[in-house]
Amino acid sequence: MEEGVSWARLRERLLARGRMPALPDGWRHQSAMLAAHGHAYGGDFIVADLQVAAGRLRTVLVDVCGGGEAAVPAALQFAGALESLIPVVPGEELLLDANAFLLRQPSDEAIATAVQLDLDLATGHYLIRSAGHPPALVWSANEQRWRIDNARGTALGVSELPEIVESGGVLGTGDALMFYTDGVVESCSADIDEGIAWLQETARTSYLGGWEGAAQRIVDLVERGDDDRAVLVLARR
Repeated sequence: MEEGVSWARLRERLLARGRMPALPDGWRHQSAMLAAHGHAYGGDFIVADLQVAAGRLRTVLVDVCGGGEAAVPAALQFAGALESLIPVVPGEELLLDANAFLLRQPSDEAIATAVQLDLDLATGHYLIRSAGHPPALVWSANEQRWRIDNARGTALGVSELPEIVESGGVLGTGDALMFYTDGVVESCSADIDEGIAWLQETARTSYLGGWEGAAQRIVDLVERGDDDRAVLVLARR
């Protein structure tokens, strides 16, 4: 019982740090997470910083190496570091500083993938920086489909200079971005390309079915596996 309470407290601390802020009029977001094998605790998390005066949202979705309960302590520690960095570090340096933090950890398994979004809430301009993360999906309101963003890069915590790939664009009225962890698209029975194709179609059906609960519906349809899974959607009304 005591062990279960301890895990619950760790997870609650991680979730509290990762809650997305309320966005200004014209924008909305939703997210859903489920740990490996259906556990309540996992290593996927979100850190966000909203600067209202500057009209800017910065958010990072992270997938810490490992799954389920075992990943929670490392995720909590890394989330705390990112929470301190995200409001004060320039956007182009954030993932590099996060990488340096992981390299300083004593464990050889302090590895994570991450995707960073910098969004101008006035214009809809966005910049994505990816470090080993699956490519984001971009919803076109005109085409009514999710297209693949090409950002990928290499994981953090592996080398002193990770490959961080950038991409960008502009979200118009009704457009959206979807970020997710590899547990959503990878499995023993399918490679990541097949998984992304599955997600594009599944997310299209879910999104057209209505905004409320779309992210949770996607996560619920993922085949249970050995990895945590998370989905974050940001949309312009």
